[in-house]
Amino acid sequence: MDRVMKVLSKICLVVFLFITCFLATSGLSQEPYPVRSITMVCWSTAGMMDTVTRVICKVAEKELGQPIIVENKPGAAGAIGKNYVLKSKPDGYTLGVTTTGTYLVIPHMRKLPFDVLTDVTDIIAICKYNFGLAVQSDAPWKTYEDIIEYAKKNPGKFTYACAGVGVTQHICMERIAMKEGIKWTQVPFKSGGESVMACLGGHTNAVVQGSIDVLPHIKAGKLKMLLALNDKRWPDAPDVPHILEKGYDFYALSYISFYGPAGISEAIRQKMEDVFKKAMKDPSFIDVMKQFQVEASYLSGKDYSTHWRSRYEEMGKVIKAIGLVEK
Repeated sequence: MDRVMKVLSKICLVVFLFITCFLATSGLSQEPYPVRSITMVCWSTAGMMDTVTRVICKVAEKELGQPIIVENKPGAAGAIGKNYVLKSKPDGYTLGVTTTGTYLVIPHMRKLPFDVLTDVTDIIAICKYNFGLAVQSDAPWKTYEDIIEYAKKNPGKFTYACAGVGVTQHICMERIAMKEGIKWTQVPFKSGGESVMACLGGHTNAVVQGSIDVLPHIKAGKLKMLLALNDKRWPDAPDVPHILEKGYDFYALSYISFYGPAGISEAIRQKMEDVFKKAMKDPSFIDVMKQFQVEASYLSGKDYSTHWRSRYEEMGKVIKAIGLVEK
């Protein structure tokens, strides 16, 4: 009997120790987040994305009780910054901000050290870029249809300026050309400002850029916009039709969003989504949206992930057809 009791006592002790260790481990895994500063990696050194990120992070860190340090890692059209984030520990302390092009364009153009389909956790999308096709106010083209008609009669002669090769607005313009069976010529520049100046100076027939670049000149009467490349009309140009109204089934999709590496717990992802969503209502964030003349556009991490993934294969075919795949 004593022997049996001793055996039972040992078993009880082992069970007790196991339960104690389990509870201790569970307690550690559920420690409050965050308990230290968070690094937010931004691949842009200046402009809308960097400014918007710093403003919303400043609001979010008040809610979190920990600083969010914005760290710029430019290069390779966002791939360097994204690789840094995706190769970091999935503990929620290294996150990133990016645009849709790093999901839909860059992976199809060149070989990358990561896979956006398996290595990313989307947290939240907060706003969209507006892109539009504009010409000089005294240009002979009064409507978008006038441009299409001219391009059909004069292959390759219609020129448009935009900031870079393979950017969202460039790809959208080339998709229009493929759909219409026409050819026009892109003239790439380093920035949106340079692109606008090229059009105003008569060096190109048109400029295809964002609202922050073209709207001041439209309001000044120097440019006239003929088509919004977004899925709805611009609030500041309500009379200008958007691309879907012209019968196309695509548009220039470009969100600013926050993300992290695969493996981040759902609890941390959801907390960051909730914090940033709340920060979008802050007056400072609303003001910066007005500054860049864009609208806040919330998408949950899960909805945004579904949104861009549904276009991934199609975009790969488009980029190959345009000839943007780097060899």
